Amino acid sequence: MSDVPQPPRDGGRVVPAYAFTRGRTRPVGEELPLEAVVTATEHAARHQARLDTELRDIVMLTDRPTSVMEIGLALNVPVGVARVLVSDLAAAGYLTVFLPPSATEDGGPGREILGRLLDGLRAR
Repeated sequence: MSDVPQPPRDGGRVVPAYAFTRGRTRPVGEELPLEAVVTATEHAARHQARLDTELRDIVMLTDRPTSVMEIGLALNVPVGVARVLVSDLAAAGYLTVFLPPSATEDGGPGREILGRLLDGLRAR
């Protein structure tokens, strides 16, 4: 059983995942790495009722630190969709994004981060 909190779902998805992003495949701002961790802000707690269902689900998932990858898995959407939605929510002040420190000279993720990501994928 997964320790990722599951948002309440009301049956199967009728709308294709790409419709949530209005066809966008890239976030407006910086592209978030899979291991970026996000948490809901106070603004989200007060104003989440204004959001569409999928965005409210993300806010619910992020009441504790949650990675972009975990959000995609929990919502059963491609990680690219999760990246765009998380980026939109962060730009609107609903989420705070914590980027992992780069441990390599080329700016890529370090061995420790990649190992943790691989462990997380294996656990699913």
